[in-house]
Amino acid sequence: MRQHRQVRHRTTATVMATAAALTATVCATTTATAAPADRCSQAAPTRADNPYTTTHTALDAAPLRMGPYGECYRLQTYAAGTRIEVRCFIVNEYGNTWSYVPGAGWIWDAHLSGNGSPHRCLGV
Repeated sequence: MRQHRQVRHRTTATVMATAAALTATVCATTTATAAPADRCSQAAPTRADNPYTTTHTALDAAPLRMGPYGECYRLQTYAAGTRIEVRCFIVNEYGNTWSYVPGAGWIWDAHLSGNGSPHRCLGV
């Protein structure tokens, strides 16, 4: 009888540990998915603070996004070879650079010739 109680106690502890791990995973996932809404509402850099533009070519299918993150809503996709005018770039939380397409949205610089705009966005 004593052996039976120890087995049940170990099983209960294992179940509780598994439940705690699953709860932590769900909480972490919920936190991670809540963040993009804030990151995707990146303010547009103004022409007054960023008066320059450069033109680059899409190296491949290049999604234009609402904000400077891959999780942000895709507004459209430029075909490879399309010439795209950009104003300036920012560095997101992952260390990736994104260029701003005036009046439109953000494009990841890895999709652009010359790695996108050479001008860092000011005032954002």
